[in-house]
Parts: sequence; C-alpha cells; structure tokens
Amino acid sequence: MPRTLIVHYSRSGHTARLANVLAEELRQRGHEVVTEAICAEREWGKWLLPIPLLPLLPVLPLYLASSRFRRFWHRHYYQPQQAIRPLVNPDVSGFDLVLVGTPKWLYPSYPVARWLDTVRGLQGRRMASFATFCGPPLEVFEIEMLFEPLEACLRSRGSVPVGRLAISSDHHEYFFFNEMRGLFRWLSRKAFGRPLADFTLDGEIGQAQIKRFGDEIDDAMCRARPG
Repeated sequence: MPRTLIVHYSRSGHTARLANVLAEELRQRGHEVVTEAICAEREWGKWLLPIPLLPLLPVLPLYLASSRFRRFWHRHYYQPQQAIRPLVNPDVSGFDLVLVGTPKWLYPSYPVARWLDTVRGLQGRRMASFATFCGPPLEVFEIEMLFEPLEACLRSRGSVPVGRLAISSDHHEYFFFNEMRGLFRWLSRKAFGRPLADFTLDGEIGQAQIKRFGDEIDDAMCRARPG
C-alpha cells in the first residue's frame, strides 16, 4: 500500500476541493493518504498579488509565440514566495509519493514556492502536481507556464515527477466585474468548442482527467516496485 501525502495551498477553496477529491480517489485505489494544507502567514490582498508578476507582462506575446524564449524564461525568471506557517509534515521522506497542489498565479503560487524551499526529504521522492486555474487547459498559457517551472524545481531537488493534473476552477478575482472569467469562458468556446464548465471538477472532461491522473500515478508506482 503506497503511503501518499497530498499537500496543497488554496486561496479560494477550489484547489482544496480538488485535493479532497484526489485523496478519496487514491484511497479507493489502495493508497494510505495523509493530507496537509499549506497556510500563508498572512494572505495578501488581491491587488498586491500581481505586482511580482509584472516583469513578464511586456514579454508575454514573445513568451506565447516562442518555445525558445519560454525555455530561457523558465531558467531565469524570478519565482515570488510568501511566508507560510510551520508544517505538519516538514520532512516527507517517509512517504512513497507526494502530490503538491497549487492555484496558478501565472506560475506556482507563492506559498507553494516557499513550501518547496522549506520541506525536507524531496530527494528521490516520486512527486505529482495538480493545479487549478480559471481558464480551459490552454497548452502554453496554462499548462506549460505552470508545470514546466514547477517540475524543473522538483527535479532540481532530486524528486521524480510522475504526473500532472490541470482542472479549471471557473473562478477569477480580477478585475471589477469578473472580466477575466468572461474572457476565459469565451476562450474555452473559441479554442475547444466547449463550455468552460466541462473542464471543471464537476465537468465531463474534469472527471475524466481525475481518472487519468490516478491511472498515471498507479502506473508510475507499479514501475517503481522492485522486481
């Protein structure tokens, strides 16, 4: 029975709900699951959160258009961090598998970035990542922008990434009248021909992605068993 830790940070509750669903999914698959929420020392106001991300905005069109520039940016960009409260599981070496969940703030959320620099025992650990963000699973702007730097960070700490899961929250705090949410709903129809609700935790595609993620994890754990 794999011993699995699911650790996450959630600002609006969507990533926390996804963490709970994953915990139940893995328990049904025979995992012994421990969960932990990463808590910020003090939550920042929504108008402060984007300030550390402003350096990307002038080059965002180049980022979206050029895979070479994206590789350069992921090697050199500044990942903001945020102070977190003491961890219940400060050393994860006793777990066979660790799942880390974050909302997407262009990159991994600041408290999760601090967790990665705080926690011990990542060396040799199998890790899977899950995330929520407002929009549909746009390959570059949503998936690659979040998971590529996150998995690079895991590898730099000696971990072995074994899976990734992206689920839409259909939630966005900006700006004044849910303009960004409306934009992403339009993008979902334009890019995928589907309503954004299909990509949420309750949607058809979201449910299928949960199962795929579980299968991906189980396959990785089977390959890791001796013999």
